[in-house]
Amino acid sequence: MRLFAFALILPLAVGLASPAWADDTSADEKRAKTFVTELADEAISILKTQTTREGREAGFRKILDERANMRRIARFTLGPFARKISDEDFATYQQLLNELIIKVYANRLGEYGNEQLVVGRSQSKKKNFIINSQIEFDNGRQPIAVDWWLYREKDGSFSLFDVRVIGVWMAQEQRDSFASVLKNNRGDISALLGHIRKQIKAGGGAEPTG
Repeated sequence: MRLFAFALILPLAVGLASPAWADDTSADEKRAKTFVTELADEAISILKTQTTREGREAGFRKILDERANMRRIARFTLGPFARKISDEDFATYQQLLNELIIKVYANRLGEYGNEQLVVGRSQSKKKNFIINSQIEFDNGRQPIAVDWWLYREKDGSFSLFDVRVIGVWMAQEQRDSFASVLKNNRGDISALLGHIRKQIKAGGGAEPTG
């Protein structure tokens, strides 16, 4: 979970450069890039106004509820097992995955300082978009490439589906990790739920174990 959490957290913890859209950028591309900009702005506002873990957790819960399609992410990270899981177990899994991400946000966001996120080019994937950006550091450290996969909902709005840091898509990384847990426990969903509960109890800091 640590790599997945890093991918979600680091882009949201940095200062955001004001984007300058080219004149030939389509309306949909502009909306997609604005989505990323607003997402980061909301996270930065939480950092500035919320000084307690409870306050930060509440703020990030609101961001996930409004900006990410957690049901879609949850089904994707379960892989083929999503077709076998009961509705009741899936609801529990989605809630635990959501809570784990929130715990990681609340515990680790304070580690980052005055870095800058610069939004760059976009790529269309059917009706969806991948927005390229990079984190630039004041201390001369090499920039970090961060790409955002935005899913277009039926109403035309965008939601966050996945984040790629230095070439690794993090929802895919988490999917592989959870598949390992399920494989080593003969597909027992209760083992995976217990695994996630342990991570939540540890404040989101535990590494996944097969």
